[in-house]
Amino acid sequence: MICQNPIIEVVDLLNFFSPISDVCKDCELKLTFNHAARRCPRCLKILSDEEQECLDCVWLSKNYTLINQLYTIYDYQGLAKDLIQQYKLVGDVAIAQIFQLPRSIMKQYDYVIPAPIHPNKLAKRTFDHVTFVLDSQNIKYTQIFETEERLKQSDLSKRARALQHNPFKIKRDLELENKKILLVDDIYTTGLTIHRLAELLIVRKIRKIDALTFARG
Repeated sequence: MICQNPIIEVVDLLNFFSPISDVCKDCELKLTFNHAARRCPRCLKILSDEEQECLDCVWLSKNYTLINQLYTIYDYQGLAKDLIQQYKLVGDVAIAQIFQLPRSIMKQYDYVIPAPIHPNKLAKRTFDHVTFVLDSQNIKYTQIFETEERLKQSDLSKRARALQHNPFKIKRDLELENKKILLVDDIYTTGLTIHRLAELLIVRKIRKIDALTFARG
């Protein structure tokens, strides 16, 4: 589905009842997450040689209570970056199949809550790029957030993003005390989106907030 080349699989007893892969081996090798890199154990940032602790988490902790753990599928580079942009900006929704979310992780939470999309952006894009992936994999989620219309975040510097006020608010009240929450978004870069969402939940005495993204920038 990525390179349009034919996939030739030898059928044997091990794969006879398995679904046919939509991605060839060559493309699989280009969809990467560097497990060997020295990373922040919390946000999975690749640390520079000079960093003894994650400076991104230190920066965020000055204004936010940090999430417990980030999970992600790919590094936001190379083919993964190209596919996310093709998915979001071109509307190639078939690419949603590439982002297979780990069920073993997701079933540990009481609520899966996606990052919201503004109605104007939804009308322009015609689909919600986060919930479309959840729906396509039959993953139950609860949307409790709404957002103001924002400038395109990738066009802003880290400082400019930080100076913005929190554009999110809770539109639906739930009993969240002592619950485990998993926030879902497409890309984690500065961490501001996830932590601004988490900020609205921390005060509700939840048990734990983690996050899952399709890629880590």
